Amino acid sequence: MKTKVIIGLVFFLIGIGLSVFIESFLRSTVLDLYQLTTNNGIQYVGKNFYLFSPSVYYAGFGITFSLLALDLFSKPIIKIIISAAITILIFTIMLIGICAVDANLKIIECTACDDGIRQLRYNEVNYGLILGVTSIISAIPSLIRIIKNRKASVQQGV
Repeated sequence: MKTKVIIGLVFFLIGIGLSVFIESFLRSTVLDLYQLTTNNGIQYVGKNFYLFSPSVYYAGFGITFSLLALDLFSKPIIKIIISAAITILIFTIMLIGICAVDANLKIIECTACDDGIRQLRYNEVNYGLILGVTSIISAIPSLIRIIKNRKASVQQGV
């Protein structure tokens, strides 16, 4: 029990550290997805200055990494690779879906757009919320497996 708490905490910190390093890459990916899913219907104006993401972004990555580590604790390497691939696939699909819906809604709500092109400032896109929610959603399969294993161990103990 003590080792699982330590492992969860260590991987939570690793997730936060990794989120700091990949933040600019993911921000540019979100901007590209906004343009790709709207057929270049969004133009960005202003300065691309973004200091810190909201705490949900950092916490989301920390929670995702700790849940994935607790789920795959003492599992074979094949199971670890498959679960990590599924998590990354869910993250990618959800990121594309959320960006597509949000970008198209931003174009739909624009009533004074020229030729259907909406001009957005860089800070009008809520990167932290999009990426944080996407990472938490991608951890749901790991959370379900943890709950199933816990219920199974409680039922075997009774």
